[in-house]
Amino acid sequence: MEKASLKSFSAIVSVFLATLTNANEDNLKRPADGEALYFKALPYLDKIDEIQNNIFNIRNQLSANEKFPDQKKEQYRDEMLTLIKQGMPLLERSAEEGNPAAQYRLALISSTFASRSEVAEKVCTLLRSSFSNGFTPAGLQMFFYCFDEVKTPEFRSIIDALPNNETLYSRYYPQPTMTPSCDTNSRSNSNTIVSLDEKSFRANLYMNFATQMSTHNLRQEQLSFLNKAAEHGCARAIERLKLNAGS
Repeated sequence: MEKASLKSFSAIVSVFLATLTNANEDNLKRPADGEALYFKALPYLDKIDEIQNNIFNIRNQLSANEKFPDQKKEQYRDEMLTLIKQGMPLLERSAEEGNPAAQYRLALISSTFASRSEVAEKVCTLLRSSFSNGFTPAGLQMFFYCFDEVKTPEFRSIIDALPNNETLYSRYYPQPTMTPSCDTNSRSNSNTIVSLDEKSFRANLYMNFATQMSTHNLRQEQLSFLNKAAEHGCARAIERLKLNAGS
């Protein structure tokens, strides 16, 4: 997930995140709707994604011996801290109230700055809760952080229970993710963080699950999920099925 490009900011932001909730407790004493809090936080979250993409893009343009420009580093650090101070209390409260989109976005931010042990505990807990409520992006993200859980019958049962009607959470889309696997040209033609709709998230979820099955004796089930991915527009799944048909 290219976390190395954010190392210079991790320590500062991690300390900030640890002290943020207490500093803003007085502002969050009154009960509020989780969905309303999420949409109040959303402009700050989108700006954080934009800054991270700027960091990734600059980093990708540097040669192996070049350092990240100090002026840009300070600029992005200050902007990030301001956005986190404004947006994180809203996001955390929304996640606590069980909003699946807030849980997903909080997991993404936490995964960027948390230690490996914290990722396993906090991030997977948030993603599990979000996905158990049928929020597809969380299920896709679990393939990157919750390696054991995506192999369980419980994870499979949530995938099978995803509603055919993909409008349940339509108001929360698009959502960000890192270089989706279905788009074979994503790494060269777009930002590291891209925004997808529900259909595209489903395509990537099904493709990742089918790929996981390739290491087991589950040929028919693998083909079933490849077909699901292809039906949702996954370019890699379509290519794979064509190869299978020609062999």
